[in-house]
Amino acid sequence: MRLLIKVLLPILVIAACVSIAYVAINNRPEPQTRPQFKSTTSIDATRVSRSDYQVTLQTQGTVAAARQGSLVPQVAGAISRVAPNFVVGGAFRAGDVLVEIDPRDFEIAVTLAEATFAQSRAALAEEQARADQAQADWKRLGRSGTPSELTLRKPQLAAARASLEGARAQVERARLDLDRSRITASYDGIIREKFVDLGQYVNRGTVLAEIYSTGSAEIRLPLNNQQLGFVDLNSSTDTPVILSASVAGAKHEWQATLTRTDGAIDPTNRQLFAIAEVTNPFPVASDQAPLRIGQFVQAAVTGKTLNDVFVIPRSALREDREVLIVDALNTLQTRAVEVIWKDADVAVINEGLTEGDVLSLTALGSVTNGTRVRATIDGEAPPSERPTASRSGDRQNSGQTTGQTTGENGAQSNGPGSEQTARLERLRQRVEAGESLPPPVVARFKARLEAGQPVPQWMRDYLANN
Repeated sequence: MRLLIKVLLPILVIAACVSIAYVAINNRPEPQTRPQFKSTTSIDATRVSRSDYQVTLQTQGTVAAARQGSLVPQVAGAISRVAPNFVVGGAFRAGDVLVEIDPRDFEIAVTLAEATFAQSRAALAEEQARADQAQADWKRLGRSGTPSELTLRKPQLAAARASLEGARAQVERARLDLDRSRITASYDGIIREKFVDLGQYVNRGTVLAEIYSTGSAEIRLPLNNQQLGFVDLNSSTDTPVILSASVAGAKHEWQATLTRTDGAIDPTNRQLFAIAEVTNPFPVASDQAPLRIGQFVQAAVTGKTLNDVFVIPRSALREDREVLIVDALNTLQTRAVEVIWKDADVAVINEGLTEGDVLSLTALGSVTNGTRVRATIDGEAPPSERPTASRSGDRQNSGQTTGQTTGENGAQSNGPGSEQTARLERLRQRVEAGESLPPPVVARFKARLEAGQPVPQWMRDYLANN
């Protein structure tokens, strides 16, 4: 009996466990399913429109003086006086005496030349009297015929007159040398370098100082081949240029004009240099920094105006020839465009876009056509497409979620003003008008239909007929 119990008891326990497991498996609760959502990428976008765009050419250059040269004497002598502003960086006005050479030798030369001139004038008067007397004697003697020039002392009279003219020229030259002993500048300027000082002897042609004009300054601005097509260098009116530079930690700007270009393209860099001129580079106003010679500046040259074009951020341009467009089904599509101008900030497009296209502004990596996105257009966030679970916890009740409505086409939308509903409505209007839908749109709706996703009835009919 005990042996029977030992054998049957384990068998009964195993049979009971199997029965319990069988009942539990056959009466297990159905697993609760959650709605599946297609993954989407959130992007920023904008709706493009045509406008006019003023091209601005960015370049740079170094400030140079419009006039510069060397201060040299035309006479020799020792420097007897220098002006207080005859120092490096000293400013002067046109006509200011900067250096004076000892004038005593030149004053003596003037006195001697004037004395010689007085003697020559007296000799001419004496010779003129002799000629008149010879003419009177010839008539008084009653001689017939014409007297010779020598008899009338005409050669002596001509020599006296030439001597007087020579003496007058010597006086003028002596006075000119005296004036040249006072060395002046021909224009307002600043002394860049000086090479002589008080008491030093200088010869004719010795360089006393290097000076430059402060009336205007010039900047040579290089323009590459692309930039040359967007600026009118042959215009009768001067092209505005804005110069900018950082001075003592603060940014300053100066107004300039493009006045001319170099005669030829630079063979070293294949660029043409345009000359911008700044009048009054040393303003008196305390809030405006002076434009220093040799200073490096950035230049913004006003170019041509491009009419009826699309202006987009440069970051939205992919490989400089295409953009990403958000279509009516909230998917990305690659669009080839023609770029006529671009810089570091914007790209200007004249072909490839249509008024009202939604342009993706978010930098994306490798994307394929048909990628679903949620586009925030011009700062307006898209309506949510994900259903909200009911408070009772029933996640299987589709089509009855809070804040959603079901249209007559069977597709869920987020209210009558949703962007998706508007796009579907535009497609429906094209179908009703007898127009053909783009092949990518047809392919996407066919894929939805095959995947069992909701497709409007009018679209089902269109797909069946086409």
